[in-house]
Amino acid sequence: METTHEVRGIVLASVSATFWGVSGAIAQTLFDTTDINSIWLTGIRMLGAGVGLLLISLVTKVDLWSIWHHPADLAQVAGYTLLGLMPVQFTYFLAVEASNAATATILQFMGPVFIAIWLVVAHQQWPTRSEGIAIILAVAGSFLLVTHGNPATLVISVWALIWGLLSGVTSATNTLMPTKLLTKYSTMTVNTWSMLLGGILFNIVQPFWSIQLPLTVGNISKLAFVVLFGTLLAFLFFLESLKYIRPTVVSLLDAFEPLSATVIAVVLLGVNFEWLDIFGSLLIISTVFILAIGQRHNERAAEDFHEPH
Repeated sequence: METTHEVRGIVLASVSATFWGVSGAIAQTLFDTTDINSIWLTGIRMLGAGVGLLLISLVTKVDLWSIWHHPADLAQVAGYTLLGLMPVQFTYFLAVEASNAATATILQFMGPVFIAIWLVVAHQQWPTRSEGIAIILAVAGSFLLVTHGNPATLVISVWALIWGLLSGVTSATNTLMPTKLLTKYSTMTVNTWSMLLGGILFNIVQPFWSIQLPLTVGNISKLAFVVLFGTLLAFLFFLESLKYIRPTVVSLLDAFEPLSATVIAVVLLGVNFEWLDIFGSLLIISTVFILAIGQRHNERAAEDFHEPH
């Protein structure tokens, strides 16, 4: 039975990460073939996912309302939305729009490295050996990805580099900011209200009716995939996987996100990835495995410490 649960968790986490990666590649095709932009697509994505999460929470009777009795907690949700969830969604699509889904997804994967750097700067918490190795590999991988080893040239645009790195930074803030809230409320509660608020704010800036997306079967299908599969179901599958496997295992399976985005970008969208791009990408993706192994080692050490001798 335990093995069955583990397999279920692995499948859910893998599918979740794959959905996220594929949705980035699909977003690239929408940017390339229509007049939509990152603000419009992010607003549609967050609002659609927020409404979906709200409906699912009401049907499954998740407690969404107790947080409304605590204004300070609602203020934290607003702060998380403005500085965490909205920026990570927006900068990722900006990076896709400026380059391609593969490059954007890989650069966003540097989020854990930025977390380690933040802990050093803000809390003087120096990285462990595994974190130090991960930082070195991530920097080296990014260098190869954006310069092909020649520091005098950029093989992607300056804006692609800026938005890609900011996507990694905002991925870190998106991870760090809600930690206090999540000790009091479920992930579903926090993200439902945050998705709704973010979607509403983006639509105030640029209403979804301000850009006329050609209503072809292809465009509607692509948009539906980004909202339903690449956001709503990916999030729900991710949450469900945590019931069956450790977070460290889930983080390892996150590698399916850049892998799926890269495969689709290269095979179906014609993105040219040279061997230095592939090598640099592998260095960045490997940081997730190194950090997860280091975290697992720390968990085992803690378990051994607490066992009676």
